[in-house]
Parts: sequence; C-alpha cells; structure tokens
Amino acid sequence: MTKYEILVATDDSEYARKAEIAALKITRSYNIRMAAIYVAVGSRDSEREEKVAKGEEVLNRVVEEGARMGVDVHKLLVGVSLQRMPEQGAHAAAIANAILNAAEAYKVHTIVVGGRGESEINPELGSVAQAVVRKAKCTVLVAR
Repeated sequence: MTKYEILVATDDSEYARKAEIAALKITRSYNIRMAAIYVAVGSRDSEREEKVAKGEEVLNRVVEEGARMGVDVHKLLVGVSLQRMPEQGAHAAAIANAILNAAEAYKVHTIVVGGRGESEINPELGSVAQAVVRKAKCTVLVAR
C-alpha cells in the first residue's frame, strides 16, 4: 500500500479549504506525497449516494488545486453507513474513525484537518477535529 506523508480531511467547509491549502503548501515545499480524504456518512443509501457524489466533486476540486500548485493529490473517498438512528455525535465519530483508519492504513505522518466542519454549530474546536487530535497516532495540524 502506498504511503502518504500528508492526509488532508475535507468536507468543503471554510476551515477545510484552509486545511487543503496548508496541506498543499507543505506537500509542495517538502516534495512529499499527499492524499485528500472525504468521508460520506449517511443513514439511508440515497443520502449516502448524494454525499458520495458531493465527495467526488470536492476531491476533484482539491486535485485540480493541487495540479495548479504542482502537487499530485491522491483521492480517498470513504462511504460510511449509519443504518439505525444515530446517537448524538455518531456522525462525527464515524468521520473521525474513517480518517484515523486511513491514516493508519497509509502510514500517514501528518493529518491536516479544519478546526470546524460544515455542520458545526459554534464550538471552539469541531467535534471531528477534536476526535482526530485526541486519538491520532501521528502528528495533527489543525487549520483555523
């Protein structure tokens, strides 16, 4: 399996875009390998399919931005199903776990994540970012 030094998690939010730029600049500066991950979580197949389609668009945009900066970006699109009525925070936990699993599988050196996601109400640090920071076995950079 390929190793990526940088894994940027994106959901197309303002903070995720800041994380993308930071990851692209680091990747270009050090001439290292990078992957971008989008986690599509849905409780129904149709909902998950919509999010997978959005994830493809978001990841293609990151790849295009990377190409403009001279960086080759590998896309990781992960679909997660939550079949039953999820408990509070289950979506964030599922997303964080998918990011952490990818980081471990690809032997990532640094995860870059936005400080808040697209669905955050107003916390200091988003629930996904917080879970990734707490549980990661590698370096985590939080973009704000």
